[in-house]
Amino acid sequence: MPNTYLKYYLYPDYVVEHSNPDHTRANEVIAGREKTVFSMAKTIIENGTSEGCEFEMGAHATFVVDLARAIAFNTHERMLLIVENNGTIANFDDNAMVEVPCIVGSNGPEPLSQGKIPEFQRALMYQQVTVEKLVVEAYIEGSYQKLWQALTLSKTVPSAKVAKEILDDLIVANKGYWPELH
Repeated sequence: MPNTYLKYYLYPDYVVEHSNPDHTRANEVIAGREKTVFSMAKTIIENGTSEGCEFEMGAHATFVVDLARAIAFNTHERMLLIVENNGTIANFDDNAMVEVPCIVGSNGPEPLSQGKIPEFQRALMYQQVTVEKLVVEAYIEGSYQKLWQALTLSKTVPSAKVAKEILDDLIVANKGYWPELH
């Protein structure tokens, strides 16, 4: 199944080579979608109405509406959602969050069984889930070591040395927003 995130996991060197550190994905969103949404919201507030405003919804907004409709009207629509595994992928951790096809109705998502997945995909997913769990543990415990481990395991970071450099830079850049790490 194609996934745009695979380029980060499988070709991080390519992504880095073609990235502009002075214009990141965050900058793209701020200059693009965020600017459009905030500008439209300002216009609606100033006019006191949304009539006459042309606003093109993006894929995420459309998806949210489709999801709400499926729950409200019990449509049993098939959607790709992130849910707790609970056996949906037979050879993967039950408590891991996985993105799988689900049937959605008034009872919420009902994940469709995927059976066992190939070893390569399972290992790639396990590595990413471990990164995410370590980040959460690092936040809760204020653990520098666990956050360093998480970055080191990330497929987007080439080594423990680079992970430490990134972490130290992130601590400085996020001072006042992050818990103190020890």
